[in-house]
Amino acid sequence: MKMISRILLLLILSSCLCAATFVVNVTQSSYQAEENHSITLEWTFPTKTQGTSRDLFIYCSLVAPHKESVLYQVHEGVEIPDSQDDQFSGRVQIDKDVLREGRIRLHVSRLRTEDSGLYVCDVKTEDGSNNADCRLSVTGQEKVVGGHDLIHAKVGDDVILPCHLEPPFDMNSLTIEWRFQGQIIHVQRRGAKDDESSDPKYQGRTSMFHDEFKKGNISLRLIKVTKEDEGNYTCFVPKLQSQVRKVKVTLKLDKNVAQGNLPATRGPDPGVIGGVVVVGALILIFIIIYVVRRHRSEQIFPCWNNKSQNVQGRNDGDHRENGNQGDGAEERPLQDVGKSNQSV
Repeated sequence: MKMISRILLLLILSSCLCAATFVVNVTQSSYQAEENHSITLEWTFPTKTQGTSRDLFIYCSLVAPHKESVLYQVHEGVEIPDSQDDQFSGRVQIDKDVLREGRIRLHVSRLRTEDSGLYVCDVKTEDGSNNADCRLSVTGQEKVVGGHDLIHAKVGDDVILPCHLEPPFDMNSLTIEWRFQGQIIHVQRRGAKDDESSDPKYQGRTSMFHDEFKKGNISLRLIKVTKEDEGNYTCFVPKLQSQVRKVKVTLKLDKNVAQGNLPATRGPDPGVIGGVVVVGALILIFIIIYVVRRHRSEQIFPCWNNKSQNVQGRNDGDHRENGNQGDGAEERPLQDVGKSNQSV
């Protein structure tokens, strides 16, 4: 009985000793990388030459507060590619040559900001099991972006040539250059305009939005554009740690607008047209009033017309009667006249 107890105790102590000596380590506890770059995460664990691959189990994942994404898995010495999360599909490769030596090397390419987090690898062999973790922080790579490639305007307009950093980045400490047809027209250094480096021909015509520099807005405002301002502009940040440090914006002026902000083809003057319409309307009103008043007068005083006609006819009759009597008196003999007098 004592012998059996000693054997069991020895087995327990030996198993505890094996578990205590089986340790999984990480080469680096934290990693930092930029978006779209690549990185290698590495773990180590103890191995024995007499062990078989069927005793190997590996489970590496990204642990998030509400989600766990599988990065790499080995079950009984066989890789399980179907278990890999879609987030890492086609972006993770394992270095199989060093896996037999007890080293897990995972190459993650085309990093994304959502790849940031805690990475844990659980390893189990015939000698024991353990895990280790490391943290990865992926930062977005700042790049210069234009809101629109083509800006339309008219001669005399004020325009804004868009340009900003994505993701937003404080630009107060960097130099900003705006160029037109390859020539520098506006330079901004540490939040202030550099008049010596800026083109004097654009003095008072270019400005930037200083309050927006903290948000990464480095757009250029150009006032009272002329036909000579049409062309290609470049927004350039020379010291930006990025492969995308500049963007082009094209200013296009409408063709139907002539120099001096006048139409290329002049039509009839609206003032002249309006005057003609008013005069015509007044004449028409006077004609209508005259016709209406004439018509009303004829309806209200019809006797005046009849009376005048009667008077005119009576006068004509008197003239005819008097004219006949006179003619007869002159033709009658004197004795006839005397007789008539006596009879009366």
